[in-house]
Amino acid sequence: MKINWSKFVGIKKLPAQKSPSRFSAIESEASRKAKMRSKFGDLPEYMGLSQRSVGELAAESYAMRAENKMFFKTLRNELKASRSRTAGGVKSMKSAGKAIKPRSLKVAKSKGAMKAYKSAESKSKKAFSTIMERYTGRSKGSTFKKSVELPSNKPYSLDTREVQYLKKIKRDWGY
Repeated sequence: MKINWSKFVGIKKLPAQKSPSRFSAIESEASRKAKMRSKFGDLPEYMGLSQRSVGELAAESYAMRAENKMFFKTLRNELKASRSRTAGGVKSMKSAGKAIKPRSLKVAKSKGAMKAYKSAESKSKKAFSTIMERYTGRSKGSTFKKSVELPSNKPYSLDTREVQYLKKIKRDWGY
């Protein structure tokens, strides 16, 4: 008896993947040390700092310089592109005979500038973390960039002590 079941017609068995070496962590550490040595040379030990911490400081310094360079280069290019897009939009609106309010033009320009800033900031953060990963093996965020998220206005739970206190105060006030 032959069963025709179309569900399993196109299935292919994949070959086994190569398993990672047991010594991949050691090899990657050696390659990181080689990269650091080729970039910064042999690092001496300074005032009680180990060669590793001196290497991390050198890598962080290099990453900061690269981050700043990437930020300003990207910001300049993005602003140029944003300005040309805004100018093209203004030109097309003028040719169509539409009046352009100065306030709306200012809003459009500032919106483009903020998009350019955010794009440049994200690229520079990524550059910093990849450089730190390449030379130290640990990803690290820039110390100068703040990644702060404002707390929510909504309480996490209605059972918290603060919320109950606020409810009691409002009840006492007559709300």
